[in-house]
Amino acid sequence: MRPIALLVLLAATIAGACAIAFQCDDAYITFRYVSNAHDGLGLVWNPPPFLPVEGYTGFLWAILLWGTWSLLGVEPPDAANWWSITFGVCQFVVIAYAAFRLRRRDGSPVGDTIALATIACIVAQRTFLQWMTSGLETALFNFAFVSWVLLAFRARERRSVKWLLLWAAAAAVAALTRPDGLLLAAVTGAAAWPSLADRRVKTAALGLLPLLAVVVHVAWRKSFYGEWLPNTAFAKIVAPWPEVGIPYFECFLFEHGLWLWFPVALVWFVVDAFANRGALVATYLQRLPTLAAVSAIAFHTGYYILKVGGDHFEYRVLSQLVPLAWLSLAAMGAQLFRRTGAVLATLGIPFLFSTVGWVHFAISRDLPMNPTGGMTPLATKLPEVLQPLWRWHDAQQLILHLHFVCLRANQHRLALETFFERYPERGKYATDDDVPVLIEGVVGVCGWTLRDVAIVDELGLNDWVVARTRGLDWQTAPEFANIQRVMRGADVDGNGLWTRDELRGWVKTLFPAATDDVSRAEPVLDAGFLLFAREHDDAMTRPEIDAFVQALFGRGAMAHERHPPPGYTEAFEPNVAVTPTGVTITPRQQPLKPRLREIETAWRAKYERGELKVR
Repeated sequence: MRPIALLVLLAATIAGACAIAFQCDDAYITFRYVSNAHDGLGLVWNPPPFLPVEGYTGFLWAILLWGTWSLLGVEPPDAANWWSITFGVCQFVVIAYAAFRLRRRDGSPVGDTIALATIACIVAQRTFLQWMTSGLETALFNFAFVSWVLLAFRARERRSVKWLLLWAAAAAVAALTRPDGLLLAAVTGAAAWPSLADRRVKTAALGLLPLLAVVVHVAWRKSFYGEWLPNTAFAKIVAPWPEVGIPYFECFLFEHGLWLWFPVALVWFVVDAFANRGALVATYLQRLPTLAAVSAIAFHTGYYILKVGGDHFEYRVLSQLVPLAWLSLAAMGAQLFRRTGAVLATLGIPFLFSTVGWVHFAISRDLPMNPTGGMTPLATKLPEVLQPLWRWHDAQQLILHLHFVCLRANQHRLALETFFERYPERGKYATDDDVPVLIEGVVGVCGWTLRDVAIVDELGLNDWVVARTRGLDWQTAPEFANIQRVMRGADVDGNGLWTRDELRGWVKTLFPAATDDVSRAEPVLDAGFLLFAREHDDAMTRPEIDAFVQALFGRGAMAHERHPPPGYTEAFEPNVAVTPTGVTITPRQQPLKPRLREIETAWRAKYERGELKVR
């Protein structure tokens, strides 16, 4: 019975991942790096004489796609999702193994019913299935992350050198896949020595040997790119952003039913502490790798919530929490309750609430990528009894979409289709004497199709100078004052209240290109009234309008806050234009190629001297 049930769950997992599979524009950034490596230029964004910049975040993922292309002839866009699903299957195996090793407080196994129910709860989660594809390195990272955490829960008597090798290997894979994994590598090195204190130092060092690969990679990164961290770390993180990160986390908990995890965890902790009250410190010291793993999860999650402000993609940076949360719910339930039914209820009640994620998917799957479409409130599409709670969720989602956070996979899928309509088929355009240059802000697909065109990334993900230049400060910019002036003028009758009709004209004035049809302004107005209108149903007061303007223009958007300093893009003499009829390249009087290294070096020197200012 067990093998059949597992095969059914595995088949459902693969089918579910394929049914909602997608790729995003950011994946094509890595694909461009792989393409240059495949052409013998190395993992670079723009070919030499441009200085190398690490604008990708998945080194091991890039190496895997490079190897697949070189050995099998399969290009990254075709190979990426198949590799992702493969690592999703590997994660399924690890999860299943862990589920069948769950124990009650007396040490007895939980039985097949609870184990299979736990696995079923995990594979039924939208986020678990969604991030088995995308073209990004997420599935590989999650496989390594989840494996590392589960290995940390190994009982003390079973922590052998083989265990340490596996634990360190999982940390190394995570660190080589994403820079986040460096945290796991550091924690492994710190926590492993005490757990093997009774063994010889040489034996413990042997167990930590996989971490040497991480040291080598970081040293190579510094020598090749000149930085200890990827360029994206500088481009994306400007200042702490908890006002956006907290709603991101709240929506994650709401859509996955995992807000119920916290009361269960609190009860379990109290019971466990009471059971070990005579030797609490000794007990937790024996669980040092477990405590280290839990601390790493908390730090990693808190960093993204409080510092980064979430993520541009829907729950990508929290996706590894889905299997870990459900496994821990089952483990805590099994230790709190003797009856199988009570343990199943511990799983079943959160599972019932986790259907919210699929409800959201069903009613929002055709929303476009643009912010106004993504901000469309969904509460009115549900039965009236569900609308009050969903209005809260709508409000949080609108905050996120205002700042390009938590954009949905279906929005990225639709956006990718649009990008491929804009950019031509993959081809070569450079000559031996010169290199064509394009200035662009969304660079994934164009970077892949215009394979040898040098692209200056206006948002800084793949540009060293832009990644370190702060964008426009709307609070002091003349544009912000103009927005406020237009807003005040929108109060036509001068009564201090801004009605929907008055604000419709305000939005039309601000966004003429995006609101050529007046009805297209409605999502923006819906957002304003949903988030800020408190005193009146059909009008906003001056403080509410000020708050609305601040939300729209105050801080910027995820990964969109860096902009080129004046004169920077012009220094590269851009000569590429993309039109519906194809690519147009204007020849230069003097080739740029011989001057490129000098231009880049000069602008980097300006940054080092503190001379770069946007305004």
